[in-house]
Amino acid sequence: MTVLDPAVVVKHTRMSVIQTSFYVTGGTLRRNAPSYVSRRADTELYEGLSRGEFCYVLTSRQRGKSSLMVRTAVRLREDGGAVAVLDLTAIGQNLTAEYWYAGLLGRIGEQLYIEDELEDFWLAHERLGPLQRWMLAIREVTAKKFSGLIVIFIDEIDAVRSLPFSTDEFFAGIREFYNRRTEDPELERLAFCLLGVATPSDLIRDTRTTPFNVGRRIELTDFTEQEAEPLAAGLGRSEKLNATLLRQIIYWTGGHPYLTQRLCQAIAQDASVDSPRAVDRVCEGLFLSSRARESDDNLLFVQERLLRSEVDRAALLDLYAQVRGHKRVRDDEFNPTVSILRLSGITRIVEGYLQVRNRIYYRVFDRDWITANMPDAELRRQRVAYRRGLVRAASVGAVILMVMAGLAFSAYRQKIADQNREFAEQERVRADQNAKRLASTLDERETALGEAKAQRVIAEKQRERAEEQRLEAYKQKQIAEAATARALAAQQTAEKQRQIASDRAVEAEQQRERAEGQTKLATSTLFNVIRFLVGSGEKQRAVEYLKQLAQVYRQANKDVEEAETILNISEIYLQLKDVPKAEEYFNQGLKIFRNKRDLAEEGHILLKIGDLYKESGDQGKARTYYNQALQLLKQALPTLHDNHKEAYALYYLSLTYSAVDDNRKALDYSNQALSIFRSLGDSVMVDIIGIRIEELSQSLKERD
Repeated sequence: MTVLDPAVVVKHTRMSVIQTSFYVTGGTLRRNAPSYVSRRADTELYEGLSRGEFCYVLTSRQRGKSSLMVRTAVRLREDGGAVAVLDLTAIGQNLTAEYWYAGLLGRIGEQLYIEDELEDFWLAHERLGPLQRWMLAIREVTAKKFSGLIVIFIDEIDAVRSLPFSTDEFFAGIREFYNRRTEDPELERLAFCLLGVATPSDLIRDTRTTPFNVGRRIELTDFTEQEAEPLAAGLGRSEKLNATLLRQIIYWTGGHPYLTQRLCQAIAQDASVDSPRAVDRVCEGLFLSSRARESDDNLLFVQERLLRSEVDRAALLDLYAQVRGHKRVRDDEFNPTVSILRLSGITRIVEGYLQVRNRIYYRVFDRDWITANMPDAELRRQRVAYRRGLVRAASVGAVILMVMAGLAFSAYRQKIADQNREFAEQERVRADQNAKRLASTLDERETALGEAKAQRVIAEKQRERAEEQRLEAYKQKQIAEAATARALAAQQTAEKQRQIASDRAVEAEQQRERAEGQTKLATSTLFNVIRFLVGSGEKQRAVEYLKQLAQVYRQANKDVEEAETILNISEIYLQLKDVPKAEEYFNQGLKIFRNKRDLAEEGHILLKIGDLYKESGDQGKARTYYNQALQLLKQALPTLHDNHKEAYALYYLSLTYSAVDDNRKALDYSNQALSIFRSLGDSVMVDIIGIRIEELSQSLKERD
């Protein structure tokens, strides 16, 4: 039997553990780590759990939650308590409710040496639901096995948000343990502690069954200068210089656990640091440089949490800008935008108001960063309108240039005509002179007369040609003036049309925002109604509201959300044993993705349908859909030229091969997907697939 010591439990995380002989800058601190800093939360959590209270630590990452949990678990064990530490990311997510609760119970059994007793109880009560079996096993086996305090830590509690089933009843069950204490005094020895990155409203919506309004919230604050004094011992200078350097470190980090340990470690490794100014220099290179902003795990996590949240980015960044500008923004745990700022770790609460957490965050996430990450849809629209205006202006300018060229050509022709007319006049004069000169003799007279007549004819023709050219030049001038007038009129018309188009674009954007707001309100209302109906067992009514929700998404042109909602309808029909109806809605959902001509996503949906049939107990149909999913995903892979889509297709193939019990191929495709996600810098998917690879590798080892 494998026993997990809580002192060595670590979270599955992409951060590497970098240790010197003193400081730890990633992961969970050992229980005897010399750089561990005790805070008020250590005392509050230990005392609360010792009294059997329900406690929870919900805050941003890298605040020391897991290290606090390990230290407290060790102290409680030393007091004689039975302590189990459950990491939800190690149990998995693509599970049915029964397998998930069985996994929780199995981890408790492994750590308390009662694995066989709990497994026997679980198998002997198959007629009961998963939650009821889990609660009874703790009450009838665990509570009777131990006479003292029993404490169950549940770390990474926010992982329940990714499970394929509702976990509201899980939290309601924890509350029930506390409500029953008046009838069952034995339960006063049972205590729970939940830890994670979430708010209570993220985990459960129903305030009537939530355990958080009967529990004790443990606030995990940053180090004060007095609390951080033990860290000075690792800096390696004189006692006085150590204190001076640590004071400047806290000046920058504000006592943030990770940032403080990281900066302390860098200074301990750099013997040239002997003054506060030198600390500033190290801090600049470690956190404030462009390279650091793109590589430091903590800074990347804060940025990803802010920019990839579900709330409106513009509203979130605007609220952060107000906090950064020292405006008084009150803490409100029911405001999702405020919750994101808190859970990202970028702010802290001081006397009920938000403040930027430390000077490093203030410098890194500055005004330029806010501006660069604001949504740019409106800016792009203005640029397109500006380019269109330039095209229209260029067209009008071209017409004007052509007109001006015509005018110049007409003027040139007029000049030539005048020159020809002058030349003709000169020729006529010369002809007259020749006639007079030759009139003195008869022979010369005839010759002169003939020449004069010829010259007159030529001159007359040239004069007529010159007149025609003059008239043509005059006509061209009139045409040019008319064209200029038309060009000016066209320019005025184009300007009016541009203004009309701009006004219409503004009106269209306002209408879109109103429609988006109405859609959000409608979907939020329907979600709450559906969630209540499913929780109360009124599944047929829930189907009707799901149909309304699908209609809302259809009208809003949200194909993916519409298809997901239709698949939820299918799932309920499977639960109601109405297979024809379930298949009807499965086909509707598939049709939407087929119309999008996205083979990879269509294969993903077929995988989901297979999972639903598998959960309902129909292994034959589940296998059919899994095979269809494999065929489509393999067909899609060669056609994908986008690394992001290729990575997800490989991930879907891994999930499908795992569903058909081919874990070797599942592991192979997971490794391929992990390589691409790493190159894309997608830290979230790297975390998810890294956990999956560990689980598949362990499964293959156990099978071999």
